[in-house]
Amino acid sequence: MAVGRELTLIDRPVFPPDCTPPRPLRIGLVNMPWARTDTPSIQCGLLQAVLSSFGHDARSLYPNLELSAELGAGLYETLTEAPSERVHLFGEWLFGPAAFGVAHDEEEYRAHFPEVPEICASAGLSWEAVTALRSERLPAWIDELAAREMWAGFDIVGFTSTFLQNVAALALARRLKEARPELVVVFGGANYDGDMGPEYLRSFPFIDYVVVGEGDVAFPRLAAAVARGERPTALPGVCGRGAHGEVEPPAPGARTRTMDALPPPLYDDYFSAVEALGRTNVIGRNTQRLLVEFSRGCWWGEKHHCTFCGLNALGMQYRAKSPGQALAELEELMRRHRVLAVDAVDNILDMAYLGTLCTTLRASPWDVALFFEVKANLTREQVRLLSEAGVWKIQPGLESLSSDVLRLMRKGSSRLLNVRLLKWAHYYGVRVDWNLLTGFPGETDEDYTGQTALVPLLTHLEPPAGVGRIWLERFSPYFTDPSFGMQQVKPKAAYRFAYPVPGIDHSRIAYFFDYEAPGVASADAVAGLAKAVEGWQRAWESDDRPQLTYRRGPDWLTVLDTRGGRRRKATLTGWRARAYELCGDAPRGAARVHRELVELGLLTGPDGSGAGAAEVEEFLRGTVEHGICLEEDGKFLSLALPVRPGRPAPGEGAKRQDTAPGAAG
Repeated sequence: MAVGRELTLIDRPVFPPDCTPPRPLRIGLVNMPWARTDTPSIQCGLLQAVLSSFGHDARSLYPNLELSAELGAGLYETLTEAPSERVHLFGEWLFGPAAFGVAHDEEEYRAHFPEVPEICASAGLSWEAVTALRSERLPAWIDELAAREMWAGFDIVGFTSTFLQNVAALALARRLKEARPELVVVFGGANYDGDMGPEYLRSFPFIDYVVVGEGDVAFPRLAAAVARGERPTALPGVCGRGAHGEVEPPAPGARTRTMDALPPPLYDDYFSAVEALGRTNVIGRNTQRLLVEFSRGCWWGEKHHCTFCGLNALGMQYRAKSPGQALAELEELMRRHRVLAVDAVDNILDMAYLGTLCTTLRASPWDVALFFEVKANLTREQVRLLSEAGVWKIQPGLESLSSDVLRLMRKGSSRLLNVRLLKWAHYYGVRVDWNLLTGFPGETDEDYTGQTALVPLLTHLEPPAGVGRIWLERFSPYFTDPSFGMQQVKPKAAYRFAYPVPGIDHSRIAYFFDYEAPGVASADAVAGLAKAVEGWQRAWESDDRPQLTYRRGPDWLTVLDTRGGRRRKATLTGWRARAYELCGDAPRGAARVHRELVELGLLTGPDGSGAGAAEVEEFLRGTVEHGICLEEDGKFLSLALPVRPGRPAPGEGAKRQDTAPGAAG
């Protein structure tokens, strides 16, 4: 039997010895629909690796891939994504009859969420076909899946549950438990954090145990207890039933402090399933991607929890793998699976990775395509390093172009810093995944009319995906702190349709809530911004994408501006050309620009004699009036992008590809 590696834990010196079982168990880790199909499950892969290190015969199972192959990858993806401004839980609702035996609420659901039939129709799926899928096809699929012989060999079946895969998991778990009462059924994942896990356990007798929080330690301890013939109800992080069937919240589970001690996830079962089913049948034309986890928690949230953020339910404490370990794990996974497209699931990039990890990747011959979530205050050189290291896309949490709204969010950023990131990300070919959010208590109409006025100046930069009102999420400060004044808080109506179970407390299982927020901007002000953003998106997608660039000469620069459908040129000479450039990398005040011009010797001689700080400031304000620079709180940020020698200017020539490189070899 393999011996488990030692982990250093918060409040515990070593990995608990009771994780080592007296005998190995056969454990199935199940990834149900509607989990994405273009990546393996990092939850299953990591738990499989940890359990295997203790000698268990652990397997990751991917019914989500099977359903995608049966329905067709295109339809599966449509049902999985189903975008909407509202929470409709469409994927959960579809598995309702399979899980709970309910039916005949299709028309009520359709009337409540008219956007859902429209989404289905766009994919060629009529409402009659949706009804048949829900009432006949999916229950039959669950029945067939549950009847397979493979389940007879498992001692424990664990379901990972995140986003819209909970009702499908409940449907399969119920049938497995009915067929084999001795089978130990365990649930865990983001849908089971906090109050949610105990309430699901109370409501569904076919669940034996729920892991609340991180499972690296709790699940192996649970498995070892089962192997010893014990009931693991007293284990930290494990929720079970008492002697009389009562359910109590568990003691907090240990959280791994030393991330380097965790093994890399095992993904072989995913790739074997994809190969057996046919890659095109499963993921269509999507790029196959790996998932990595280099850190947990949020180093920014430890200091300032963003007011609307519901992540990190059980604590913000930031823990990261060392850059060397992260690099070794990345190389191992890419080598093993021959996939170069990699998404980090981390909440935020460890800034230490801008050293060893990124510089090594920059020097490597690999054509890796990485995605990271980052903070918005990255400098030009940091963005450049990320690009050269193979980072093709980032999610920086910009959320707004109003400094006042960003303060309400506790973002630690500003309008100018957000624009700076958009500017240099575009320049260095890094895609930016971002949205504009609204609905923050304390905002004003001016916060949105100001952003609307700003949009025409930014059409040469990547637009947001849309404008939307914040969702009230469990675990966010807006939900947990009554001082923000959220009123009429209640679970989203979709939970009533997704979980029509007598006695279940929707307020305890819901992650998203309806609410009334005090002191928010008017609908008209927000609509004006949304309309401006739509125009920005159209301009960005057009064949004649707007550009704002400059070409540099010996002592001059020429600005080319095609925003707004007009073609304009302007030439800046002498110290004015350099002053404009000095405001490009980061926002600068006029006094600092003046001081740097003096140090460069550009304010002497015929062109610069007598040019003081006031004249420099006057010039910079003139660039603001002409729309090629922004100013806030006395600091200036130029908007034009330099033209790179030997390469097309941003917006010229072929468009940058919108999908990641790095498909499986």
